[in-house]
Amino acid sequence: MERSFALVEAAVSCGSPTRGSEGAFDALVEAGLPSLFGDAALMPMEKPTPCQTWPAGLRHLGTVMEVCRRLRRNVLDALGRGEYPVVIGGDHSCAMGTLAALGEFYGAENLAVVYVDAHTDINTDQTSESGCIHGMDLAAACGLCCDELTVGKNKVNLLGKNLHFIGVRSVDPPEYGVVEQAGAHLHTAREVQGRGVEAVLAEILPALEGKHVHISFDVDVLDPAEFTATGYNIPEGLTIPEAERVLLAVLDTGRTCSFECVEYNPTMDRSKKDLNTLMGILRTVSEKLK
Repeated sequence: MERSFALVEAAVSCGSPTRGSEGAFDALVEAGLPSLFGDAALMPMEKPTPCQTWPAGLRHLGTVMEVCRRLRRNVLDALGRGEYPVVIGGDHSCAMGTLAALGEFYGAENLAVVYVDAHTDINTDQTSESGCIHGMDLAAACGLCCDELTVGKNKVNLLGKNLHFIGVRSVDPPEYGVVEQAGAHLHTAREVQGRGVEAVLAEILPALEGKHVHISFDVDVLDPAEFTATGYNIPEGLTIPEAERVLLAVLDTGRTCSFECVEYNPTMDRSKKDLNTLMGILRTVSEKLK
């Protein structure tokens, strides 16, 4: 039976220091994204106004949590209809909403996350220096943050051993301790390029057996020589073929239950060069999923 998809918007950018990524969904839909996913159901979201006050250490908390709660409901609705959610952010704080829905639907202990990103995003509210929530989403999903960062009725409590980072090259010093505490698996961009992408995948793929797998793809994992329309341009990132190989290998397991793409900022892409690049990557993803 042919798979049906839901394109789910996560209209948030104030979890990060830069505005503009809240427009990614609109830009990709206009470029033809629904047709790639078989005329997928569209689940847009009203763009919220960033709140002006927030608790110390949790910038724009109210707005971020409002988006994540809406996103949780929308992802659960899509799953309940038997649709495969393709979440388009926004900044990576939206992963709290996605993972809350997936943990509730499948059980957190049954969920593995392949996190393709330049960052680990596993600061807690206590370790973060910036207070930007897009750097806390995985710590929140692992139940390591304060109650204010709980999206659903309960904390997700994702098991760290089921968390796999690929392409990392910017980690805050305290995050190394959180990664170790959680028991997560860290594969840097340098490792991918030194050992080779196949060697890294050979370690990750067997660990996904028996799990429902969520892919969270942050465009800042790509090297700035190939993609710049994002809030962070960090040298020595993955090439497009390397990133696509990772995504396709995980999709080839047949175990993925959802896909997330975040941090594309159309306001930084006037020529639409990076939009075309991203559409090419998403076309590759869609062809594998169909």
